[in-house]
Amino acid sequence: MRSKPGEIHPATRTFQALRIFVNEELDELHHALAAAERMLKPGGRLVVVSFHSLEDRIVKNFLAERAKTGGGSRHLPEIAQGAPSFQLLTKRPVTPDDDEVSANPRARSAKLRAAERTSAPAHDAPALPAWPVLADVMRGG
Repeated sequence: MRSKPGEIHPATRTFQALRIFVNEELDELHHALAAAERMLKPGGRLVVVSFHSLEDRIVKNFLAERAKTGGGSRHLPEIAQGAPSFQLLTKRPVTPDDDEVSANPRARSAKLRAAERTSAPAHDAPALPAWPVLADVMRGG
């Protein structure tokens, strides 16, 4: 199957998925975000550029969870919540404009999100999602 000029080759997503899986990139992203939260001093800024929706969802959820201030449902009991460890600097992701994409086509899917570290202590790192492990897949399990 031939792709048209300017279109993404059909095999791109397959090879991207294999690379993400083999390199355990999503777990590494979880670890990097938690480490940044522990390492940044108050006023330090965390800026993350993601290149696909899986990465962006992880970054968005991490920053939203860490920037959450109280609230909750008026129908449920209030849950004790730690002070926010980040303050969002970008409400929505910053994406490249048409000029940047035409100058650098690889930037077409880039999304930038940023937050500033507060003086609140780092939150406990949540357990990682249960992704399949390469060794299990190679054994057929």
